[in-house]
Amino acid sequence: MYAFALLAMPLSFFAITALTFRSGSASYTSYVKGLVAGIPSALIWLLLRPVFAPVWGSWLLVLTFLAKYWLLPFGLAAAAYAVTAGFRGLGRGGDYGKVTAFLFGVLSMFGAAYTIESWGDPSRVYALVLPCLFVASALLFPVLLEEAAKDGYPGAIKQILLALGAFVLAAAGAALFFMRLAWLGLLISLLYMAGAGILGWRRLSRPERVVRPEQAARPAAPAQPQSATQARQGRRTLPLKKPLP
Repeated sequence: MYAFALLAMPLSFFAITALTFRSGSASYTSYVKGLVAGIPSALIWLLLRPVFAPVWGSWLLVLTFLAKYWLLPFGLAAAAYAVTAGFRGLGRGGDYGKVTAFLFGVLSMFGAAYTIESWGDPSRVYALVLPCLFVASALLFPVLLEEAAKDGYPGAIKQILLALGAFVLAAAGAALFFMRLAWLGLLISLLYMAGAGILGWRRLSRPERVVRPEQAARPAAPAQPQSATQARQGRRTLPLKKPLP
């Protein structure tokens, strides 16, 4: 069970790379960069895990799961990419594959840290459900991140709220297993994985269209008035028809 939690993220990355990415070498390079950037991020997560101690038997468990398994990992992953590369290329419609590969690299390190943190716990939720929700979130998050980069401030607030709502839904799906509502947790988790997976896969299957600054639309130049001579030269005269005999 622990092998699945450890390998779910990297195996998912290799699968989508083989099926969707056009530039395999660039995606692998970004993935390795994400692995390196994910080491300090995962260490921060491990150091802060006592702060997010689960509140069993309470609806606060949803907030605990939200902060521990979604807000902190994905927030640190986005911050790591912003520091190392920036979102300018993503805002122009390019670098989507690089961003996705980088995030998968960072989140692979979080998967390793998560496996260490849950080692010895026999719960199948930790071993199976949470890794699947994590992979689905990794597919969805770049979609919203791209839209936020394109919209800029304050339009990006909408995408941030959408990401927050999606993460709350995923956290609720995982937390309900521990609140004697396993059937509802399973239903929410399956719906979330299906929706996030479809949205992420559709975006990965679409080719990137980079809009360069020099290709931006320019205002048309005002029309120059024609002189009388130019008007006479450009005027067309139709030949007169001969009368019928």
